[in-house]
Amino acid sequence: MRFTINLATRTYVDQRLVSQVCYAAIVLLVLVLSWNCFVAFSNLGELHRLKSDIATYEGRLNSRPKDVPEREYTRLLAEIGFFNGVIERKVFNWLGLLEQVENATPEGVALISLIPDTKTGEVKIEGRAHSFANLRSYMEKLYESAAFAQVLLLSNHDVTINDKARGVQFTISCRMASK
Repeated sequence: MRFTINLATRTYVDQRLVSQVCYAAIVLLVLVLSWNCFVAFSNLGELHRLKSDIATYEGRLNSRPKDVPEREYTRLLAEIGFFNGVIERKVFNWLGLLEQVENATPEGVALISLIPDTKTGEVKIEGRAHSFANLRSYMEKLYESAAFAQVLLLSNHDVTINDKARGVQFTISCRMASK
């Protein structure tokens, strides 16, 4: 058996072509970099211009118009504050809250009051149950509900409604789950 070595199979790399491709890639990257720098600086200038425009407009909005008397201007601001408060109260989904509470309330539990705090999302529930087992069932349903979190039993005590009826009066605090 005779082995032969073919010396002509060595691959040759055209260094000149590789250098030209590298130089072309570098030139292209420098052009893209300069374009991106131009866009970034123009956006920065636009941002500064918009900030100064915003400051100008806020200054105009916060100052009293020249032809409006001070008393009428303060009355107008009070009206705006009142209507903003009404809008904030209407934004809260009362029907959704009532539906979630109704779905979680089992048989044998009667609610006395429902006090939501719209800013913190906390709901204070006061009610009466036939027995502590009904109260425990109600708390379990609130825990399982996706609408409420951090369910805490604040207080409970036995109550005698009349000679034959006894029950448990309770106060629960929970937080409405964010959607």
